[in-house]
Amino acid sequence: MSSLRSRLARAASLAGVAAVVVALAACSSATASSSDSSASHGLTTITSGKLTIATGEPAYSPWVIDNKPQNGKGFESAVAYAVAAKLGFAKKDVVWTRTGFDAAIAPGPKNFDLNLQQFSISAQRKKAVDFSSPYYTTSQAIVTSKSSPAA
Repeated sequence: MSSLRSRLARAASLAGVAAVVVALAACSSATASSSDSSASHGLTTITSGKLTIATGEPAYSPWVIDNKPQNGKGFESAVAYAVAAKLGFAKKDVVWTRTGFDAAIAPGPKNFDLNLQQFSISAQRKKAVDFSSPYYTTSQAIVTSKSSPAA
């Protein structure tokens, strides 16, 4: 059972890595100049030689454990470090920043290279943000009684 969970977690992480790499390319700030380019990584990042990743405040389990993305525990935190490694960044070169939900999806320049947190992708949000392919999908529903005004 543990082996199956391990294989599933690894497969999910690889899917997440692919999704976040797309997000990195799409969400980099348009304000970064060529002088900010990281020669060792070949990428233009907010801070030369660093990969700045934004997440929510607070960041919830199981996505980030103990609201500490830098610990590498939790699905999104682990994926972030896996993406960073694939891009050639050491763990010490990953910088975390926090964003509110609205600020993360608002149009305009950002103070991060990519944002990794839970967003429902909608047509309206796609007008302002370049989303990667989803790495986790869920159906959303409201449960109520027939007599409730919510029904």
